[in-house]
This record gives sequence, C-alpha cells and structure tokens, in this order.
Amino acid sequence: MLGSPLLRAAVAVAVLLLLLVPLRSFTAPRAERVMAATPAARVARAHLEIVSTKRPFTFSVSHLGKVVWQGTTPDAAVAKDVRLPIPKEGIDLSLEIGWQDDGTAAAKLILTHDDSDPVERTIWGEGSASDVLTFP
Repeated sequence: MLGSPLLRAAVAVAVLLLLLVPLRSFTAPRAERVMAATPAARVARAHLEIVSTKRPFTFSVSHLGKVVWQGTTPDAAVAKDVRLPIPKEGIDLSLEIGWQDDGTAAAKLILTHDDSDPVERTIWGEGSASDVLTFP
C-alpha cells in the first residue's frame, strides 16, 4: 500500500485544483477575443455611379439598412463620392430604383473605391427594381 487513503485523497484534490486553471481558460467565453481578432472594415472613399436605360428615375442606395445616397434625376447617369466601410470580403449595397413608365428598363450601379478598378452590377425591372448587389 502506498500511503494512507487520506493522503491519496489530498493529492487527488490538489491535482484537480491544478487542472482547474487550464480547464477554465479552455472553457471560458471568448467573445472579447473574437472581437479583438476580427479586423475592422476600413472606411474608404467610394465613388458610386448609377446609369439607367430610361430617364427620369428615382433611386436609393443603402448599406446595412442605412441610406447612403438617394435622389431623383432627369439625366441617364448620376454619380457621387461617399465614405463607406469596405471589408476585405466585399460590400453589399441595396439599390432601389423606379422609372416613370412601366416598360422594361435596366440600371447599372458602378462602385470604385480607393484606387481599385470599377466594379459594376446591373438590375432589371418593369417600372421599378430592387436588389442587393455584392461588390468584392
């Protein structure tokens, strides 16, 4: 026999207490670590341009539910510079556009940010159109 049962129990409790420290670090919530490790999206100057096949048209461009640009124009094309958070995964912009007549029409949203090449997305509709457009 290797010692008394009381001594073996004390050693077992000491070993379990020593294992508590790494076990706690493995099972603790990591929300603050995840948020700190996630890189924030950089805010960049973005040049937005809308080109429509019909005019006049009314439009609204939103990002994450917030309207970043809206208006009505008699021209076939309109452009504006805005500041948007653009993560490296890309950005989703919601475009809602309406034309005065009910015929089929198309609109193209062109996004250029910083010194990148222009990226364009097109939507079609009859009288109006609405879609979420993803830009890399």
